[in-house]
Order: sequence, then C-alpha cells, then structure tokens
Amino acid sequence: MLKLAELAMLGRPVRQDDWDELGIATPERIIDAIDGGRLDEAKALARYMIDEGKALHDLMCDWVWDLLTRIAERFGEDAMYECLRDSQSGWMLRRTWKGFLKMPVAQRVQITAEIMRSHRCGPGQDGGIDVIEEPDRFTIRMDPCGSGGRMRRGDPVDGTPSRLGPPYRFGSTRAAHDWSWGQSGVPYYCLHCAVNEMLPMEWGGHPLWVTGYDPDPAKPCHWHFYKTADAIPEEAYTRLGRRKPPPGEGLY
Repeated sequence: MLKLAELAMLGRPVRQDDWDELGIATPERIIDAIDGGRLDEAKALARYMIDEGKALHDLMCDWVWDLLTRIAERFGEDAMYECLRDSQSGWMLRRTWKGFLKMPVAQRVQITAEIMRSHRCGPGQDGGIDVIEEPDRFTIRMDPCGSGGRMRRGDPVDGTPSRLGPPYRFGSTRAAHDWSWGQSGVPYYCLHCAVNEMLPMEWGGHPLWVTGYDPDPAKPCHWHFYKTADAIPEEAYTRLGRRKPPPGEGLY
C-alpha cells in the first residue's frame, strides 16, 4: 500500500510503502496506479518523483564545487583548471562532441533540453526551462540552472543559503583567466561550462553551444545554439582567448 508521509528532517514527503513494495521504482508505481484507475495516487507519485531525485542531485553538485575549492586552495587555480580540463576532455565531453556533430542543431537543442529538465532547473527546481528560437540561434534559458545557479542564489526549496557564503564558502576565481571567460569572481563549479566551450574549439574550431553566464546570481543563465558556425559571434571566441576560424573552416 502506498504511503507518502512528510519526513521532518527533510521537509518533504518520502515513500513509506509496505516492505515488499519499498524497492519498486516510482515510475512503475505510477504506471500501476494509472492502470488501476487510481489517478490521484498517480499524480501524487509524479510530483513526488521531483522531490525523490533532489537530495542526491544537489549533494553531488555541492560536493563538486567543494572539491574544486579545496583543489584550488591547496594547489592553485591553474591546477584546479587542469583537473577540470582533464576530466572533461576524456569520455564525457568527447562523447558528447562526436554525437552532437552528427545531429542537426535543432536535435542538439532537444537533447540538451531533456538534460536540463532533469537537471532540476527553474525556481521550483522541477525542470522548467525556456526554449526560444531566434533567426540565427536557439536559446535555452535557465532561471536558475539546477546546479551553479541554485548554489549561487541559495536554495529556497530547502531553505539553505548561497554556497558563496557561510557555512559553505565555496570558491570563485581570484583572477581573470581565459578559462573563466576573462572574468574574476566566477564560481569554480561554473567553470566547467567554459571548458565545455573551449575543448570543442580545439577539436573542431567551434563551440557546440555558447554559455550566457551572468555575474549577477539573480540573473538567468543561457545556452545559445547557433544554427551555423558563421553566426557565432567573434566575442564567443575572444573571451576564451581564442580566435574564430575563417568561414568554412572547422567542424560544425
């Protein structure tokens, strides 16, 4: 029998099923409820799925920023950047880069929208994003994104403060670097977005998408997917210490 009960220490409901049902995946419970005509139960479980994934998702994001801070404090910011670069240039981003090159730009946007919905974007941390088509590009707008944006602003759902202040005090760049969009004060966690642009530039001349990072945590972040490489502005390259290839050069 399904039972969703508020757990005081978490401030949200938790499944407290019978023991023989506690291990059943929530999507299976939703399907079973729909098939059984228990629509209110299915709706409750669908809403619960958002809360169900929150704790582990947020813990991993907080942990990564904390780890990057400790690397920078012990070994310097350049060492922290090299750690990001080494980890992202292997299986993770290279796999994405190769796969995205085979896709039309619109399909890249659809895949990325799926990722960002599951990334708990939006003020309610329920995956809400805005997808906007303009003549030269598609834009995914996250207000905030579910990781750097949430951590910079603080978490209204959990009632926890910005990770830039106490008790977290996670770090930001002390100086401007090519790999921080030429800015100081960029949270170490957010730098992976800059590296996500730099590596495809090195491999194929152009970024797969361009990050719209705003120093103001209250402002949304954007990912811009340009419909052609020629449409990508020169500034997207120069802010990362790169030069835009001449027309017709590079992979896209």
